[in-house]
Amino acid sequence: MILLYLGALVGMFVAAAGVVYAAFPSESAVFKLRTRTEGRAEAATIQSPLFKLLWPLLAAIAPYTRRLGSPAYREAKAWELPLSGMPRVMTVDHLLAFKVVLAVCLPLMGAGMSEMLRNPVLLIGLGILGYFLPDRMVTEQRRAREQRVLRSMPSAVDMLTLAVEAGMDFLSGLQRVVDKGAQGPLREEITTIVNDIRLGDTRIGALKGFSNRINIPEIVSFVGVLVQAERLGAPIGSVLRSQADRMRTERFQRAEREGAKASQKLLLPLAVFIFPAVLLVILGPVALSFIYGGSAF
Repeated sequence: MILLYLGALVGMFVAAAGVVYAAFPSESAVFKLRTRTEGRAEAATIQSPLFKLLWPLLAAIAPYTRRLGSPAYREAKAWELPLSGMPRVMTVDHLLAFKVVLAVCLPLMGAGMSEMLRNPVLLIGLGILGYFLPDRMVTEQRRAREQRVLRSMPSAVDMLTLAVEAGMDFLSGLQRVVDKGAQGPLREEITTIVNDIRLGDTRIGALKGFSNRINIPEIVSFVGVLVQAERLGAPIGSVLRSQADRMRTERFQRAEREGAKASQKLLLPLAVFIFPAVLLVILGPVALSFIYGGSAF
């Protein structure tokens, strides 16, 4: 009788434990469910159609690529991926998975498209190209994003100058730029600066973090001037005004340089394609008249 009573108590305890476990899952199960849900939500924000199409495959391969790549490579790409505008869900493992997918798919596509590409040397070359192409894509996207930040800086600094000269403090001015500024990578970076300051970082530390992320000479110079003004106690409004004027001048000079480069790049197409056609139209009738001894018409 006692055994039956103990057995019933054990059964009730196991059933109650099962109900409690089902109703309140463990922390690891909650973490896995939350991670999966957040991953799906962030994957839905991917803008690139190629990454949206390949994302299920990359997510399936990513756990197997954790041992690929040197620590230096992983550290460099972990720094570069967010700066290239990739979503937060895109990690170095996903990038390595993308490299593996392209290294396998490009030779297969090349072999299926043409018999000329079925040469083993060409297939190996396509595989190497596919493996290194994602790194080049990330680097080019990062550089393009940095240039977008640089082009947006004069307008943002003008808005910040007006806000500071109107009586706002520096943090409120940055928040005004975030609220009223155009959508783009610079707005994202200013949002990061505002969040860093609100989380307890100093103004100098947040600005230096911005210059470390967008490591181009113009941004580093701008941040250096603001840091120096902060340390010396100079009025931030006049400093921002001078920096805004300097940035507008530099933007105009960059436009002039790009225009000069464009004119030089046009010389080769003109010499190869345009000039021969013009000479043919102009000198063709004259040559025909000499050949046939009379009018070419």
